[in-house]
Amino acid sequence: MALAALWIAATSGCVPAPPPKPPPPPPPFAALPAADRPFLVPPLAGYPHAVDAGRRVRLEEAYAALARGEEAAAETTAGELLAADPALHPARVLAAQIDFHRRDPNAALETVRPVATELPGYTAAELLRGRAAEAAGRAVEAFEAYRAASATSAAAAAQAAEIAPRAEEIVFHRVEDALARGRTGAAAAAVDTLREWDPEGDTTLRAERALAVARRDPEAELLAVSRLAERFPADRELAGRRAELELTVGDPGVGLALYERLAAEHPGDAELAARVEAAKFRWRFLQLPPEVTELAGRPELSRGGFATLLYWLAPSVRYGRGSAPRIASDILDHPRREEIARVVNLGLMEVETAVHRFAPGRPVSRGEALEALLRLLGGAAGGEPRPCAGEVPLNRRPSLDFVCATAAACGLIPTEGDCLPRAPVSGAEALELVRRALLRLGS
Repeated sequence: MALAALWIAATSGCVPAPPPKPPPPPPPFAALPAADRPFLVPPLAGYPHAVDAGRRVRLEEAYAALARGEEAAAETTAGELLAADPALHPARVLAAQIDFHRRDPNAALETVRPVATELPGYTAAELLRGRAAEAAGRAVEAFEAYRAASATSAAAAAQAAEIAPRAEEIVFHRVEDALARGRTGAAAAAVDTLREWDPEGDTTLRAERALAVARRDPEAELLAVSRLAERFPADRELAGRRAELELTVGDPGVGLALYERLAAEHPGDAELAARVEAAKFRWRFLQLPPEVTELAGRPELSRGGFATLLYWLAPSVRYGRGSAPRIASDILDHPRREEIARVVNLGLMEVETAVHRFAPGRPVSRGEALEALLRLLGGAAGGEPRPCAGEVPLNRRPSLDFVCATAAACGLIPTEGDCLPRAPVSGAEALELVRRALLRLGS
């Protein structure tokens, strides 16, 4: 036993050590950052056309060489394949991959972009286009490429989700820039891009709203604002704009309720309180006959249209009695002759005495509208004259300077500079002027 132990001890040091393990092979595309490697896939990946066996083998061998860092060998094969067939898409992708491997994303992008344009969704081309575009600072193109490849590549889907907010914001700024330059066509194209990417996204809705405002399309703006307001209930600007749009082109009852809710949330806000009163007035106005309410939507109101609004909105006009009937021969067959006659007989609007004409179809000017409202405030339809109206001449035309100064003093317009007495009046403007006059009357 002792001899055996000695023999083992003597010979144990002679046993050879196991050979060292070889180092692991370098990963494919070891020269590239790890984040770039998933975007350089075999050039045949996702290619929709057939490739003969010989060229397929050469493409696979060249790709494997590039993955090992052997750029020259890969470039030789790519050049030979393209010399034989310049339209061979996988060879063009391989050439672009070589450019990217050489840290030249712009060259790679210029090479691969036509391939992706010709064959959208071609995985190898779209992945490289996305990565090269991102490296070149082209977030929008990168997102489009990743999005096109996301169905066949988890890496593309993940990268598309990561850069989507940046790409969407860039396109939104393009919308704003185009609108600032008056290029609504270009803005609409950018909005279409956002709709394609994310039809219900917040950025898309913001862009749709901006385009609707530029196009003066309140119905389209209401659609966008309503959805945004639902998502951001604490945004006071959105809530107020939605209320205003509901009153004008949507559901007036909803608009009034929104304003009342805002006023309840901000009880000390005088401007909101005034908007609630304006909303109530608008809601009551919309209960009138359709042939009256449609006047508010006209871009340019006639004298007959203004007289009709005045008749229906001011109780003292509607139920008042004129002193001496005045004849206007050109309203006898007019569909609103009753309303016009009442306004004329109360002395609120003038008739050309020599020819007995009211000219109901002629556009009413701001000066004429303001003068009529000042006569109303001066007691022409009964009631106590308001002090702000001063001595409003009832039997002759006052000067335009007098009308503007007095209208500002009565709160019908903010300042004399806002008078513009010779300018036409839209239906919406006339409605607001009448509302302010009635507010001064206490009606």
